[in-house]
Amino acid sequence: MIRCDRKIKKVSSVIQGNENGSALVLVMIIMAVLTIIGVSVINTATVENSIVHNERIYQENFYLAESAALEAVQQLDLAPEDKLNDKTFSSFVWLKKKDDNLDMSDIANWDTTTNAAKLSFDVDFPLLPQGDFMYAVVQTGIVPGASLDMTATSHSYGYVVRGYSESNNGRAMIEIGYQKRH
Repeated sequence: MIRCDRKIKKVSSVIQGNENGSALVLVMIIMAVLTIIGVSVINTATVENSIVHNERIYQENFYLAESAALEAVQQLDLAPEDKLNDKTFSSFVWLKKKDDNLDMSDIANWDTTTNAAKLSFDVDFPLLPQGDFMYAVVQTGIVPGASLDMTATSHSYGYVVRGYSESNNGRAMIEIGYQKRH
C-alpha cells in the first residue's frame, strides 16, 4: 500500500507543475466574456434605434395633427358669421354642436362625410409623409362670463378644435380650446 501512495504523490506533483495550456483557457474565458458584452451592446443599440425611430414617427404625427388643428382655427377665423351662427350646423361638415355621444378619441368617428375635414395641401410637399390629416371642431356654446353685456350683439363662443394625423404606422390626436366672438 505504501507503493500506491508514492505513485499518487508522484503523479499529482507532475500534474501540478504542468502549466502548459493555461493561457489558452484564460484567453477562452476572456473571449467568452467579451462576446457576451458585445451581444448585449448590439441588443441595446438595436432597442435604442427602435426607440428613436418610434419617437420620430410620434413627433411627426404630433406636429401634423397640430397643423391640422391650426388649420381648423384658421377656417373658424375666416368663416362668415352667418355660417357660424347657423344653429343647424349644416354649413360646415367639420363644425358640430357639442354632443356627449360623439367620442372623437375613437378613430372610427373621424368621418369626413359627417364630422371632420381632410387637410389638403395646395402645393406638393415631397417630404410630407403619406397619410390622413384631418380636423374637427365642436362648438361648446356661449362661454360663461364672457358675454355678460345684455346689449351686446355678439357673444363669445367656445370651441374644441381637434387635429388628427395618421402616417408611418403611427397616429396622434391633439385637442385645443378656442374662443371666438360672433
